[in-house]
Amino acid sequence: MSITGTTTILGLIADPVARARSPAMANALLERWGLDGAWILVPMHVAANGLVDCVAALRHLRNFGGAIVSMPHKTAIVELLDELTPDARLVGAVNVIRRHADGRLAGTILDGEGFVGGLLREGHRVAGAHCLLAGAGGAASAVAFALARHGCATLCIVNRTRAKADELAVRVGRAFPAVRVTTDETSTDRIDIAVNGTSLGMQPDDALPLSESAIARSSLVAECVVAPERTRLLEAAQQLGAAVHTGVPMLEAQLEMLLRFMGVNA
Repeated sequence: MSITGTTTILGLIADPVARARSPAMANALLERWGLDGAWILVPMHVAANGLVDCVAALRHLRNFGGAIVSMPHKTAIVELLDELTPDARLVGAVNVIRRHADGRLAGTILDGEGFVGGLLREGHRVAGAHCLLAGAGGAASAVAFALARHGCATLCIVNRTRAKADELAVRVGRAFPAVRVTTDETSTDRIDIAVNGTSLGMQPDDALPLSESAIARSSLVAECVVAPERTRLLEAAQQLGAAVHTGVPMLEAQLEMLLRFMGVNA
């Protein structure tokens, strides 16, 4: 790869970034497209208290094209941007930004469509499915709206802070009234797809994001965590007899969309 003065810089804004898979995967895709050297995606380790300054600085970086936005910044970055797509406004979160020539920053959210796309690529069915989702943050919200958009029959949202789950359930139910949305895990005996939309699983000593009872009732347990690929949740699900789906297909399904939003033309 030849980096020159004309190389456009893309980034991954996250905390932590050490185990992130998207830089390697994105640069490999750029190489396959014959664009390595013209574009490069680098990790940007930004703590929560540095996000405002980071975004302000990126406005002035004229060879900056855009960035993937990962945990824990997907909701906090929304108010720092100039433009949001309708999906980003609906979800209230962003996972990719693009810099315009005048320094304005635009954002959208592709996590939900990436997650569902990953499921469909692996042969799983969302339409008519009974789903359980752990989390109510940026990634989880995107997944919730995408599952509803693709026709799941029911969606139960559980979260450590019940009020956030209730608020998300109201928003999803308002947007997709045909889907029965609840926040009571005991209200369903059948779980076709259980999803971890939280960051739990990134650290080896993290608690399980779903109860063992819910895991045992699930036909398929799916992750949004990408690194590590095999989380404690997936190991527990396999031990309890459920099929598992890692977070990698979610990233693979949306990677081309992320690069195109940032301005890359293959």
